[in-house]
Amino acid sequence: MNHKCGNPYFRVMPSNKVASGTAIVSNDANGLFTDYRARNKDLKIEIENIYYKDELNLKVANTYTKNSFTRVTGYKNYDQNNGAVFINEEDYKSLFNKPSYQSSVYVNNERDLEETVESLKELGLSARPVKEFKVNEGKEMLQIIKIFKLVVTVILILALFFISYFIIRIILKSRNVYFTTLRMLGATNKNVKRILDIELFINSSIAYCSFIIFILINKFEILNIEFIKKLLEYLSLREYIFMYIILIIMSQLISRRFAKKIFKKSAIKTYNEEV
Repeated sequence: MNHKCGNPYFRVMPSNKVASGTAIVSNDANGLFTDYRARNKDLKIEIENIYYKDELNLKVANTYTKNSFTRVTGYKNYDQNNGAVFINEEDYKSLFNKPSYQSSVYVNNERDLEETVESLKELGLSARPVKEFKVNEGKEMLQIIKIFKLVVTVILILALFFISYFIIRIILKSRNVYFTTLRMLGATNKNVKRILDIELFINSSIAYCSFIIFILINKFEILNIEFIKKLLEYLSLREYIFMYIILIIMSQLISRRFAKKIFKKSAIKTYNEEV
């Protein structure tokens, strides 16, 4: 009779009541033999998984029933353990207690993955991130992380865009008289546009620096806003640079539109409307 690990009927369990080299099986196992007697029959237990393959040749020393179960095996719950094969504890250890071939290391943040892999390699361990394995679950998880990261970036860019847009418009509106006066003094569209570009570039850079300071305050927990901290975990240097470029481009577009608006009407009319 062979046992392969994974068959629920032949679940292998250790017992100090069983002599080494022998096994105790359920009385129901008698039906597996032509003479309906399991006692003194050879029993081979085989175990196979992705790490190792092993087998153990035993002899059935005895069988158990509901009445003799506790006395023969040392266990109490017959209904839960009926059908199990009981072997000596040392035999059990030799079969199942093999060296550890693989361990999983979990990181708190996906950003620390590469650094963790390198640290494990420095310790002499063979380490690979889960994204290198062709496992559907791993790919799906990485896709979810990428999508979430994209959503966070888009939300921050939109928020930065609208806040900056309204602030820049307020600033430009307050400077309308100044730029109209420059036009009346002979400044061309190109001159006004150049001054606007410089001013908006400086204002946008100051606004972005304020944004970075706000992030650093949260990062170092001076201002501890948990929601902001969670969002910022998914942003890398590339996203910060991208947001800055978007902000500068946006300021230049607004500058061009505002310059055209100043020169759309006559200088006197534009000046009178604002005053």
